[in-house]
This record gives sequence, C-alpha cells and structure tokens, in this order.
Amino acid sequence: MGSVERYPFWAGAGEIAPEFVRRLRAAPLDAVELPSGDRAWLAVRYDDVAEVLASRAFTRNLTYPGAPRVAADFDVSDLPGAILNLDPPEHTRVRRLVAGAFTPRLVERQRPRIRAVCGELLDGLANPADLIDAFAFPMPMVVICEMLGVPRTDLDRFRDWSSAYVSLSAHPLEERVAALEQLQEYAREMIRRRRAAPGDGLLDALIRARDEEDRLSEDELVLMTFSLIVAGHEATTAALSRGVFRLLVTGRYADLADDPGRVPAAVEEILRHDPPADAAFLRVATEDVRLPSGRVRAGEAVLAVTSAANRDPAKFDRPDVFDIARPTADHLAFGRGPHYCLGASLARAELQIALAELVTRFPRLRLAVPPGSIEWRTGSLMLGPTTLPVEH
Repeated sequence: MGSVERYPFWAGAGEIAPEFVRRLRAAPLDAVELPSGDRAWLAVRYDDVAEVLASRAFTRNLTYPGAPRVAADFDVSDLPGAILNLDPPEHTRVRRLVAGAFTPRLVERQRPRIRAVCGELLDGLANPADLIDAFAFPMPMVVICEMLGVPRTDLDRFRDWSSAYVSLSAHPLEERVAALEQLQEYAREMIRRRRAAPGDGLLDALIRARDEEDRLSEDELVLMTFSLIVAGHEATTAALSRGVFRLLVTGRYADLADDPGRVPAAVEEILRHDPPADAAFLRVATEDVRLPSGRVRAGEAVLAVTSAANRDPAKFDRPDVFDIARPTADHLAFGRGPHYCLGASLARAELQIALAELVTRFPRLRLAVPPGSIEWRTGSLMLGPTTLPVEH
C-alpha cells in the first residue's frame, strides 16, 4: 500500500471531508490507517464502492484470528452471528426471517401509523425545541418498537446505549462494552416478556422461528432483536436531522412547504448528499479482485465510503450541489448487494412522512441558533448534529 493517512476524516457542519474530495480526484483506491492501527484500501469512487458492496469476493465474516478491525478495542465485527457479520448462505437464512416485514408492500400498510406517530410528536413540539430530542429520535424508535410488538419504554436509556454502541472513538471502551451488554440484556428481557405473553409482532415471529422452527439460535435471536432496534432508529434519526438542517440552511425547506409533493425527491437527495453514515462496514477480499480503480489482493481489507461515492462527478452531475429536483436517485446510502439495508423501504417511508408532516404543520420552521454553532457527532459510525434547535 502507498502513503497512509489516518481514517476517519472529519469536516464538520455536515460537509464532505476535503480528503474525500482529493481522493475522488487523485487517489480513488489508496491506503488508510484505521483507528485500530490496521490498514485498508479506501474506495471512494462510485463504481469501486458499488462493486465492493455487491461482490461475493468480499467477506463480512471477520471472526478469524488477526482479522482487521476499524475500531481499536471493540468493533461491531466482534459479534459473530449478527446479521451484518454474516455471508451467504448464513446471511440469507437469517435475513429471510425478517425481510418479509420490510417489503415495500407491507411498509405501505405502516404509513398511517407512521403518520399518526409523527402527528402525536409534532402536536407537542415546543417553541423553541430540539428537533432531535422531540422528533427525529423518538419517531423511528416508536415505529420500530411497535413493529416488533414491544412497548415504547426506556427511550432515553436506549438512546444512550445505542449512541455508545455505534461509537468509534466518541465513547471509551468500558462505555461501549457496557452499552453492548445492556442492549443484549434489554433484548433478552423483551424476549422473556414476549414468551410469557405472546402477541403478533415481528419479535413474536422471530421467537417462533427460534422456539418452534429451530431456524435461529438463541444468540442470533438476541442479536437480531437489538440490532433491529438500533438500526431501525439510528440511521433514520441521522438522515432526518441532517436533512432538515440541509433544507433550512439552503432555503429549500420553504420550497417543500410551498409544494409538499416534492418531498419524495427531496428525501432521495438528502440520502445522496447527506447520508446517515460515512461508509459501509469493513470487508476483506477472499480472492484477488480487479476493481475499476485498481487491484485488491486476497486478505486485504477495503473500506467502501458510500458518502464519497455519492459525490462522484463521474456518476452525478454537479455532485456537491444539494438539488431536490435531481432526476436520479441511484445513490448508495442504503448500500448494495447482499447487505443492502433491510429497512430501506421503512426508512424512506419514515423520512417522507416526517418531512411532509413537518413542512405542512410548520412551514416557517427555522434554526434557533446560527448554523455554525451546531455541534456534530464525531467518532461515530453515524453522522449528524447532536442537537438541532429550531423555532416555528
């Protein structure tokens, strides 16, 4: 590998890091040093990233001795049996158990309930308010809990655990390990309660797959339960808060308030321009692979930066311009290939409904503080502001 910079790269204020811009132009497949000290190829161009995500020549199963890690001391790759760390056919087996609940057809049936949750939260929106605390966080959390068939309890505690769990360096090791243990115990307690009083939610279906059909191990059931809750709200919270910030600072929020019919296109542009995550999870080549920008040898790690790929000028016209009328939605915010985001249809529905309700109820929404004073998450797998003070 060539010259090595240290990843991650932070730009602040929701902007793309200058290092990604440089690499898109001059070093599309070059080395980085990860926080763990391991080295990886950083793929930033659209064609490279899409191939890494879709190719079966790259594995997510990094449980073997000496496997590379992103984080220095604790990494999501250290959870064998978690769906994000499985390759087909194991991945296919586990994914099929929950995929049916997230099909576009079934998500359409959820729209009235999502709209009701949004309305309930916005009815109580203070003036001023932190839009993340009051809306962007609880909305997807309530929705996924209801889909699972569990009560909407302990939201604040779960937010703290989840934030620590997706941290790269923002939380010390002991907090991240404790958060994982608390998430697992929370999931086990939910499973115990549902076994004692079964219902018809998604969690009940997973329990039946474990207890009656033997298609999940107990550990897989626990991992799937808390993974659905974490994934079911973290990405949507980040995308919604980033999206509202971007709409407000560019003046496009007023355009949506004038014409809410433009919301679906605006959601796709938010996901392209301001995705909830910087990069996909680390992968390792199982054989020599020739990517469009260069060769990766068997055993070498690749970090596919989806946020940079979404700014590739070879794929998108004027990629750095936030354009809610952009004609294409072929972004990589939800990934590609076997690990394409399981909840993509649900996230789209939540973002569309949340924005439509927001611009309809509060057409004069504005930031309550200067844009430059807003703090942004760093040292985390998720991107976005830590707070979003607004007035309406």
